[in-house]
Amino acid sequence: MNTAESNMPLFPTRMSRLPPMTRFLIGVLGFIIVLTLFAMASEVFKDPRVFPVTNVDVLGTLDYTDRATLSANVENDIQKGLLALDIDRVRNAVEALPWVAAAHVRREWPGRLTIVVEEHEPAARWNSDGLVSKRHQMFLPPQLQPDSIQHMEWQEHFASLPRLTGAEGRHDGVLDDYRYYQGRLAELGLTINTLDEDDRRSQTLILSNGVTVKLGYENQRARLANFIAVHDRLVTEAMADQSVRFDMRYKNGFAFTGRRPSPGVI
Repeated sequence: MNTAESNMPLFPTRMSRLPPMTRFLIGVLGFIIVLTLFAMASEVFKDPRVFPVTNVDVLGTLDYTDRATLSANVENDIQKGLLALDIDRVRNAVEALPWVAAAHVRREWPGRLTIVVEEHEPAARWNSDGLVSKRHQMFLPPQLQPDSIQHMEWQEHFASLPRLTGAEGRHDGVLDDYRYYQGRLAELGLTINTLDEDDRRSQTLILSNGVTVKLGYENQRARLANFIAVHDRLVTEAMADQSVRFDMRYKNGFAFTGRRPSPGVI
């Protein structure tokens, strides 16, 4: 065998490694190429002509929210296409509507946008132009604003709800008080038509039988308990056309006097 041939390796020798700087530059170049391709692809996919929003499904019971207004609030975002639209922005636009308590928005490929709407469930009227929801959220529906052509109609629509009044920001506490008082008054078969709280947080109740109960601004629950204890002994059907007012603000008693008001009016 030829000596030169016998000295040749049986397998190809490994190529010498590239210098570190060269390998670094190749890696950087590859990374830049990948980013560039990704950016180009993103721009293509964000084109509304590539993935347009072809269907918008609004789910949930919309008893008071105007569908046309809802559509107008999200129209600009929908025009951006399914991929480019901002889900949070769409949700905020829907939740900005007075009657919407919460909205849930999701994309469904290839071109569907689903919006699930939860409306406020009114628990009580608040002052002259607001409502308080069962979740303790105060909101101002356009139907109750004085300049609305539907103002009187909707005042009547919500007339069956209890009327709460109080200072700004007090709707939460007043609703809690109302629920407690209502639970106790159920023992007498009565409901509360009005709970009025003034700036000093002094409270007055007007009940479904027309009786007025002044609780004041302290020890209100104890004073209500005192009223419940004496109600059946002092209020009878024979008093239907008489004055019936309880002032429970006395330390060692109460005053029983006044003229019976119309239910719901202080």
